Amino acid sequence: MPKECKICCNDLPVTEFMSSTTKCGHKNICRACLNKTINYQLNTKGNVEIECLETNCKVLMEYEDMKRVASNDLFERYDHLCFRQAIRRMPDFRWCKNPNCGSGQEHFERDDAPIMICVACEKLTCYTHDVPWHEGRTCSQYDIERQTTEGATRDTIDRETKPCPKCHIRIYKSGEKSVLDLR
Repeated sequence: MPKECKICCNDLPVTEFMSSTTKCGHKNICRACLNKTINYQLNTKGNVEIECLETNCKVLMEYEDMKRVASNDLFERYDHLCFRQAIRRMPDFRWCKNPNCGSGQEHFERDDAPIMICVACEKLTCYTHDVPWHEGRTCSQYDIERQTTEGATRDTIDRETKPCPKCHIRIYKSGEKSVLDLR
């Protein structure tokens, strides 16, 4: 006997319905609508805290719920975002500033020894300023330089852009998509 999905209003076989969380057990939304909503939350909002889709139900989907409900691609995206969220909570963690690397590490010496050498590619990053190492300048000299308009502009470009691996034009990265060319 068919059942109507509360979101798409399609009559579908009961086997197409599943609860988004094991804690609440609501089964009024089809698998396709669950995946569309998860996709929207992950890719548009970057949100990994996804509530049950049933009206007025605030139960959050847990890791195992997501693994059970989401398509493989969506689960991989969710897992990646969860990892990134956990990394951001680590105060000593910095991403390597080499645009061809993508690695990161904790730097426990912090500002006492601000030169961070990437364990993957051996490029230098300034832990204090979270930019490629400011060669030939101490952090204090770099701070003074940043106070000028030109220095502040260069600092912003260093922090918020990276060279395209192919053409080397500086691009602004937002999430996983390049959105702006800063020649």
